[in-house]
Order: sequence, then C-alpha cells, then structure tokens
Amino acid sequence: MHKKSLPDKKTGARNRRRAGGPNAALGSRRNGNLIDINQLLGSKASLARLGAVIPAQQSWADWLRSVVVAELAGHIVSAVPKNAELVVFADSAAWGTRLRYALAALQSEIAARDSAISHTSVRVQRQ
Repeated sequence: MHKKSLPDKKTGARNRRRAGGPNAALGSRRNGNLIDINQLLGSKASLARLGAVIPAQQSWADWLRSVVVAELAGHIVSAVPKNAELVVFADSAAWGTRLRYALAALQSEIAARDSAISHTSVRVQRQ
C-alpha cells in the first residue's frame, strides 16, 4: 500500500503554524505580539488565583519579620497560609529549628491575626 499524498495528510509542519492556534492568545515573539504580564495574569483563571495570593504571602512574611528577633528575621524566606496552617520557609535547617521555637511562642499572636490558622510548620527553602 502506498503512502498518502501530502495534501491529504492531517499532520505536519504546515499545520502547526495556524493563525488561531492554542498560543495565539498568549502572543509570541515570532509574530511581534508581546503581552504585558498583568494582562497575562488576568486572562487565565489559574494565573489570576496565583496573583491574588501573592500579596497575602508577602504580608505574612513581612509581619513575621517584624515580630521575631532581628537576627531571626533575616532568615525568613516566605510564609504561605494554607487552610488552617501557616507554612514558614527558612533559609537553612538550623535557622528553621530556631524559627520553629519562636513560632511556638508566637502562636497566640498568629491566632489573633488570623483565627483560621490553628498551627504552624517550618520548612527549608534556599534563597
């Protein structure tokens, strides 16, 4: 049996570059269409959710840095509220252990700031 002729083929490079392809809304550098990052975050629902939680994470990290000892504050990478848990990221395991003890002492202040958070955990994340 012989191969199909080119006009009958359903795949190939000539079909990959259509004007209305899946990446047409995102814009591409090849076509000269560039989209601002804020427009990109607003256009996709999952990206919009990510953009909405970033200020909350930054406010938690800034608040924790202002509450703990100055020596410990420089080692807080970020803080992420997840359901009933506040996950705090430290830059090393040694500082994470010290941060865990400091957060245990601050549990009442954390609960006063957000009553939905019932416990905290510390993880290591390099900067």
